[in-house]
Amino acid sequence: MALLNSSEGYGGLTKVCHWLVVGLFAFQFAAANIMLRIDANETALGLSQATYYNWHKSIGLVALAVAVLRLLARRHGQLPDWAPTLSTGEHRFIHRAEQLLYGAMFVMPVSGYLYVMAGGYGVALFGIVDLPNPIGSWNALATTAKWTHIVSSYALLLALSGHIGLVLRHQFVLKDGLLQRMLPGRRMTSDR
Repeated sequence: MALLNSSEGYGGLTKVCHWLVVGLFAFQFAAANIMLRIDANETALGLSQATYYNWHKSIGLVALAVAVLRLLARRHGQLPDWAPTLSTGEHRFIHRAEQLLYGAMFVMPVSGYLYVMAGGYGVALFGIVDLPNPIGSWNALATTAKWTHIVSSYALLLALSGHIGLVLRHQFVLKDGLLQRMLPGRRMTSDR
């Protein structure tokens, strides 16, 4: 399998980054839902609210790095041809959903970072290294970044729901193997 995308199919780097982003964002949504529902002195699954917040911030920065790597891989490769079973309407939907997903991969972690830094919360990267705060306390920025983070999370959920729904429809209703195009370990010639 080639590292970068080609007209033959998705490259290994794109596939790895795709599934890393899936895992990281799934963790982020789970951690966010837990940390927002427990009190500061409570624990869930043996972890404190502060631990969930810290891991949420740390994983957000990792997700941003993976998103940058994914975008670089995309820019240096070539997008494969559309799957032959996708309709013209699905092409348009996928294009728009992809724009929203790529936007969210950057807006979510950047707005989260701006919120915690401008809000004075800081980031202790995986509980090991306290990152410097280049912004300082800035309430207006913190509020704007917080609401950007919240609104973009709903936009991300909407785009993800459409993306997953389309893939599941093709995989289980149309049974055309669309999902195979993004599975790791598949040779490019079988991507079609």
